[in-house]
Amino acid sequence: MRECWNFFRYASFDNLQEVLSIINYNKIWFSHISTEHIKNKIKNKECILESGILITFKYVNKKSYLGDFLVKEGNTILEQIARKDLSIKTSFAEHIFTKFINCAYGKVYLMVNVKNRRAIKFYKKMKMIKVCDTKLDKDKERGFIFSSPDTIIENL
Repeated sequence: MRECWNFFRYASFDNLQEVLSIINYNKIWFSHISTEHIKNKIKNKECILESGILITFKYVNKKSYLGDFLVKEGNTILEQIARKDLSIKTSFAEHIFTKFINCAYGKVYLMVNVKNRRAIKFYKKMKMIKVCDTKLDKDKERGFIFSSPDTIIENL
């Protein structure tokens, strides 16, 4: 594991209700996420909770699909990034996202619903690259696959 992963604040089971409240606050996008999924993410240290920002992710150890897009092993999939109160304007999400991208193994890939304009705007602001269109796993709605640039250190 890279040393930089030690500088994240990972969610613990003591934070479970806070994590679930963030998921619930954003349920329009995350209605498919179960409590059991979050518990597994916490157990596997794949759930970051820092300054009110939630990130869940996974390392790709064997080829994996995002919609119909193949992500090769050695990369990272960002599953969710969210915060509870969208009305507060802070740069915490940008800072934590930048730290995550710069620390992640390989490229970071993510899938986003085409209707989630706020997220798409954020990913573009963070210099993520739209790779392709796809169908989302859950309900076959349209989505986009984004990929990280090599690094985005300049945003720190």
